[in-house]
Amino acid sequence: MSAGSEITDMPASHVLDISIDPAFHPYIPASLLRLSYLYPELDFGASEQGVNVSGTSGADPARLEREVTYQIYREKIFQQTLPMRQSLYEMLTT
Repeated sequence: MSAGSEITDMPASHVLDISIDPAFHPYIPASLLRLSYLYPELDFGASEQGVNVSGTSGADPARLEREVTYQIYREKIFQQTLPMRQSLYEMLTT
């Protein structure tokens, strides 16, 4: 996953933009839901390049970027292993 952040000179409420490899874009929406729960003081949104983070927070941008990319990768693994887990559960219940 390629991720790069830019700290921009936008209004005080803008924190950063995180570039995410397009191969990981399908996993962004579910990841944003989890991130919104973990960081209620921030607003997360999908963009053409990846993820926008805005809000007023004292969060370290580098740490926040790591958390965003981690949650996206975690969602990718979850979705890719779901069929296998469903098959295992099905075998146990039959």
